[in-house]
Amino acid sequence: MAERNEFSDDLTHDVLSRRDLLRAGTAIGAAGVLGVGLAPASHAAPPAVADKPKMPMMALGKTGMKVSRLAHGGSWDIDPEVLSVGLEAGINYIDTAESYRGGQSERAIGEFLKARGATGHSAARKKLWLVSKTHRHDEIEKRLQPALDRLQQDYVDAFYLHQVQNPKLIADPETKAAAARLIKTGKTRFFGFSTHDDTVVECLNAAADTDYIDVIMFRYDCHYYKRADLEKAMDRCFKKGIGLVAMKTQVGGMTLPDKYDPFRKRGLNQHQAAIKAVAVDDRIASICSEMTNLDHVNQNAEAVASKLSLAENDAIKEHARLVSHLWCRGCDHLCKAGSGAGAQLAIADSLRFLMYHDHYDKPQHARDLYDQLPAAQRDLAAIEAADWRGAEAACPHGVPIGKLMSRVRERLA
Repeated sequence: MAERNEFSDDLTHDVLSRRDLLRAGTAIGAAGVLGVGLAPASHAAPPAVADKPKMPMMALGKTGMKVSRLAHGGSWDIDPEVLSVGLEAGINYIDTAESYRGGQSERAIGEFLKARGATGHSAARKKLWLVSKTHRHDEIEKRLQPALDRLQQDYVDAFYLHQVQNPKLIADPETKAAAARLIKTGKTRFFGFSTHDDTVVECLNAAADTDYIDVIMFRYDCHYYKRADLEKAMDRCFKKGIGLVAMKTQVGGMTLPDKYDPFRKRGLNQHQAAIKAVAVDDRIASICSEMTNLDHVNQNAEAVASKLSLAENDAIKEHARLVSHLWCRGCDHLCKAGSGAGAQLAIADSLRFLMYHDHYDKPQHARDLYDQLPAAQRDLAAIEAADWRGAEAACPHGVPIGKLMSRVRERLA
């Protein structure tokens, strides 16, 4: 299949308009590549210690809570030192889930918070915004207490339905009733959901049509910026007072070969640029990021506290244009219909795990996730036998599914 380097129609808008940049106070001309102005020439000695930028705090919808613009994602082997540095940098938002490391993420965070005296209803605990999530959408009332036990907490600030794909789940009166019962117990203060597949827009609109969703964490990266239907859905949720939290802002394509890397030639840090491009949107209260070492925390904290330069903005747009045809949006109900022997395969999940392997530098985690798929959804013979031409023809984004699924078979099986 011929390589596509053009946006689909809904992605033809600029990543950020000039109005957006000016509204965000973007530094121009003398601004450095990290969005920090260069000091004017002077014979005076510089200060001995430069002040670190202050962590921005944002109102999280109608919750009444102010959260840090940067949040700790918990889907990794938790390092207490990394969490400590994050809190010292001003991060007060910690996100985890029962499925992260089979509950080990919650346990490690619980030990960390206990050691800091952030349990019960202590002053230290009240400063935090702590979230956990469950994939068991049919058992949400049963899943919260085990999460609290692992976290060694009396309550979480929000409990989420994890990875929602079906907007009907949000509209279901029983989901609303279950959320109300959970909040009444005092074991969670608020309720929400996460979503990062092809139904993001539909799920946001479903939430805007309800009156019980408090927070949504959703995929928001350079392939989504300025997509008209998403913009409208975000506006509806924001006006409704629903707190919006961005995740997966790095796309996963940020470590592609040179021909897909417009950052290096400009001397830019692509990861900081990607976060800044989200932080310029004042509808986003916080950006949830998996930060596994001290450099990640320090660089991301600097990114959310500084401005997006025109060079960074241009590189983001160019990167999105270059890699658009390589990125699976998760709409595998479309490609499955034309994939013949591959119809039972978990195409979208497989390609997401491949992204973790190739671009998130998490090869073992990617293989573990792939191994957890039901056998029929990772059938190697079906991958090899499938005629992927029909699936590729059905993909509205021109993703080379056959080539990528062959890579799944080689690298994840």
